[in-house]
Amino acid sequence: MTRWREITFSVDESDSTGTDPHSAETDHENAKIVIEDERAGVLADPLRLRMLEILGEGKTVTEISEALDVTDARVLYHVRRLAETGVVTLKDTGDDCRNWRCVPVASAVRFRVDPGDENRGDAANLGKEAVSADAAIPADVAGQFNQAFRESAEGMYGPSFQASVNHNRARLSEAQAAEFNRRLLALIEEYFPPGKGDRSGIKYGFHGVLTPIDLHPLGEAGTGE
Repeated sequence: MTRWREITFSVDESDSTGTDPHSAETDHENAKIVIEDERAGVLADPLRLRMLEILGEGKTVTEISEALDVTDARVLYHVRRLAETGVVTLKDTGDDCRNWRCVPVASAVRFRVDPGDENRGDAANLGKEAVSADAAIPADVAGQFNQAFRESAEGMYGPSFQASVNHNRARLSEAQAAEFNRRLLALIEEYFPPGKGDRSGIKYGFHGVLTPIDLHPLGEAGTGE
């Protein structure tokens, strides 16, 4: 079922033009932009939502980066996408794009949220060939693992079972990432061979995700900035 999402900004309504270069319906009385077209999907991206929620009367790329603990290069990519929707403007304040300022054009934005949009991008599901833009850990898989962890906490598997939950982040070269992926897949093929294993043992599950989660900071080697 489609529903609505609204985000308000700390702007002076008398200064808000309420204009929308993409011709979305605008509530001039409240200087509110209403979006019902494909741009709603752009706004529904979880990280862009967080950016809009903290934007206030406007923030620089650096300020958003520090607030959300992501690189400035990643912020720049997303605020450019937001600017394409007409909800914000990106003010070029000089050669250093880290100082560019993202400013809302109205006091609020209201847009449609389709089923699944709000959870899109919360996790990634690694495919054999490619990762789709809407990839996520399947709900049934997440449910199975969460249920198993609740049962293990209650002692259902006894005292000797093995369990681990890992969340690791590091900056790797493409060669290092490829090598890690190769070695991980080799372990999976060794310990989780289809139709094999010890049928008398406890059934174990493993769900792995390897995906880029941020860009190089602007101005560092390899960024092209």
